[in-house]
This record gives sequence, structure tokens and C-alpha cells, in this order.
Amino acid sequence: MKRSTLFLIGAAFTMVAFFTSCKKEPEVTPAPEVAKETSVTINITCWEGYSNPNVIAAFKALVKEKYKVDVEVKPFYPTMQDEFYQAAKNGTADLISPPADLAKTPRFFCFNEGDLLLAEIDPKNIPNLQHLLPFFAEDTSLIQNGKRYGVPYNCGPYGLAYNTDVVKQEPTSWNILWDAKYAGKYTITGTFPKCNFWIAALAMGYKYEDIFDISKLDRAKLEKKVNALAKNAKSVWLTADADANEFPGLAIGTTWGFAAAAANQKGGHWKLAAPKEGGTAWIDYWLMTKAATGLKKTLCEEWINLQLSPQFQAEVVKNQGVSPVVDNVGGLVTPDETKMFHVGDNEYFKTQAIWRVMTPETEKAFGEIWEASLKLRK
Repeated sequence: MKRSTLFLIGAAFTMVAFFTSCKKEPEVTPAPEVAKETSVTINITCWEGYSNPNVIAAFKALVKEKYKVDVEVKPFYPTMQDEFYQAAKNGTADLISPPADLAKTPRFFCFNEGDLLLAEIDPKNIPNLQHLLPFFAEDTSLIQNGKRYGVPYNCGPYGLAYNTDVVKQEPTSWNILWDAKYAGKYTITGTFPKCNFWIAALAMGYKYEDIFDISKLDRAKLEKKVNALAKNAKSVWLTADADANEFPGLAIGTTWGFAAAAANQKGGHWKLAAPKEGGTAWIDYWLMTKAATGLKKTLCEEWINLQLSPQFQAEVVKNQGVSPVVDNVGGLVTPDETKMFHVGDNEYFKTQAIWRVMTPETEKAFGEIWEASLKLRK
């Protein structure tokens, strides 16, 4: 399942210093004393595919060689972002992989004084941070009070996918979703309905600085637009991404990219369009929860560093159908993959509106409109 920035002045200065330090040769952190521990279990709540067998096997081998410890990885795959928050709150996971904006969203806020739900990450223990593209290195979403609580892992748009067997010309606008000839031939998300409001607002002509704030939008017109979008969709997916098995019967659809990649692996011919109005995108982060202490914390940082390695950033492209966040994937991906998923293209990411924290008033308004819109499908 698969970009929000809340710029604080102090955090911005911190990130400038941090990014500069990332370009230096990383310090070598010695392995901790582990004589009293011969096995450790790491619980991970992450989107499906983020803890695939390849990375688990590589992680186990790394830990065994470096720390002389047997590690068991227990992944849990959520379908709703609420489950990331609950895992952090209850300490049922050591690592989570939510979108960047979650931890600072009011109802999911993880930084209440005296009740931090996340563990601070030490950049010195993540040497692969030096290869982050500037766009991601400068993101302050998971910087709080000058401390780092998350590391970017991958990035993807709420994308407009089109079936080239049906739609012969690349769509140039989000308004294709409101074209009468495609009624009943597209799918949209119900897992993250806020994305539908953002693309509706873009289709109406609003700019990035407006779409995250209901006070800057004409609610009545937006409601009409979203009502039509929901009513005429063939399906509203409530999973981590659209259902790739449904794609052969669709003309267009919204996806993070995973579903389009999966559909193509099954013989489909799907591409992602670049609407002229722009789009929104998420950055999924690796975060450690308060449950990660001692050796667990050390191993969680090893997991994060491994996920930023060229091999597993290339898998982000090949297995997930989204963009890596580093600059050294190089020859591990094909030219077509490089183009389609903007590998290493720092300038591209500047054209996307990264998901932002919305006010409770905006979330309430979007929620009310969406619930009413779904009733039109009955």
C-alpha cells in the first residue's frame, strides 16, 4: 500500500544538518553484547509485501552472522491505518510501516508528552540513509522535537491507472473518472477515501495548497463531485490496494501502483497516467514503536537499514510497483521500470503533493460527505 510534510522551523534546521551528515562516511557501530540472548522475536505490522520472504531470509542471515542470535520475524498485515496506531499504542509490534502523516494526525498522535508511542531512531545506525534522494532526506514528517522517529521506505501516488487495451490514449486529466462512457468501468479506494476528495478537488481546479483544508474548498460543489465519483464506480476497494483480479474488466482505476503491477504480471497492459492537475502521493515510513528496546531496537534498526539497501529498494519497484527512496538502485531495474516508477528522479517527486495532516474539521467534513456518497451506490 504502495507523501505529507509539516514543516517546523526547528525541524527544518535539524534536517539540513542531518542530510549533510548523511553524506559523510557512516560511523561503525559495534555489535552489542548479546551473551544472555540467543533468540529474539521481532513483531512487524506492515503492508503486505513489505516483509516478503526474501528480506526476512536476508535479515535472519545478517543477524545470525553479526550478532550470533537467531531472530524470528512475525509479520501482521493490516488493511486500515488505524491498525498501525493500535500496534504502536499497545506495543504489539516493534516495527510499523504507516504513511508519513499518520503519527501526527490528531486522532493518531504518537507524541503526547509522557506517552511517546514511538522509539527514536539513531541515524548513525542506518548508514544507508546517506543514499536517500534529497526530496526524502529533507522530509520532516517523522521529526519531532529535533529527533528522528521514522525513515522513508517507499513512495507512491494515488495513481490514475489505465488499461491500454481499452483506453488508447494516455488520460491527461483526473476528469476522465467523471466521463459518462467510463461509468461502471473504474474502481476507487474506500480504504483512504480522503484521496478521492483530493483528486476531486484537483479535477475542479484547486491547487495543492487548497485540497487539504475544507475551509478553502466549496463544500457543496465538492460534495456533488464526490457523490458522482462514488456512485458511478464499479467497485470501491476496502483492501490495501485495488483488486488486480478485477482489472481485466476495467478501463481505468485508482491504485498505489501495486495492483497495476500485479495485473501486468498476469498478462494485463496497464500504465499510470500523469494528470495535468498533478496528484497526491504517500511516503511509507519504517517506525519503531515503544516496544523496541535493548537488542530489539538494535535489530529493528538493522531491518530498516537492510530495507534501504539497493537490493531491497529494487524489490520495491519489481514486487510492489512503486518508487524507491534512494539514489543507488542503478542497474538493478530496467529502463522501463526506471521511467514508470521515477527511480532516482528527485525532480518528479517535487511535482507531487505529499499527504498532509488535515484538521479535525476537514476530516469530519470528508467523513460526512463520504458516508452519504456510499449510500448512493445502493
